[in-house]
Amino acid sequence: MTDPRDSFASDSFTPVWRSPLALMMLAWMGLAIGGILGAWRTIEALPPMIALSVGVGLLLVAPAMLLVWSFWAMMRDPVTGWIAPSALLAFLGGMIPAWGPLLDAGIRLNFESHHAAYDEIVADSRAGRLVKATSSPGGWVEEDRDGLRFRYRGGRPERIDFIWSRNQFMEAGVRYNARPCRPTPRLKCLAAGLPLSDGYSHYVLLRP
Repeated sequence: MTDPRDSFASDSFTPVWRSPLALMMLAWMGLAIGGILGAWRTIEALPPMIALSVGVGLLLVAPAMLLVWSFWAMMRDPVTGWIAPSALLAFLGGMIPAWGPLLDAGIRLNFESHHAAYDEIVADSRAGRLVKATSSPGGWVEEDRDGLRFRYRGGRPERIDFIWSRNQFMEAGVRYNARPCRPTPRLKCLAAGLPLSDGYSHYVLLRP
């Protein structure tokens, strides 16, 4: 005579929220949010192709693999397995409206990590200590100070570009302008990018 408890044990299963898939999904969700927040820091610190590979792996390859895994789990466990693809698709859907605010927050975080150093360079500009001349009139002077790249016009350093990335695809960074545009009824100002602080704004220039 068989013990009923043996039959119950054979029919038991592990709910999907206690499976390795659930842990991997939660870990990826945290990494995805952190990756978007740190995207500009990654772009600044790593070579362009490595930064691109990290982004593609984290934001495209990883969720595609998790989606395949979650559908496979759903077919194996029709009782609780449906939760995995549903949770993943809901998270991906929520990331669509959250993408822009997260990127903007990442820009501000990266700017704040450099803010004090930028202010020192701006102070040198105001004190007349950025006075390097260029070989061409009105040309740009580019300097590197403790790993921070920046450029300004020789003899006219009221505008300073702090360069985060410059490659064959784009140039991006923070722009300081001591003479910001002030709109009037007859004069409209072109958007300089995301305003960050007094005189500072983020800019992106795409290369054709």
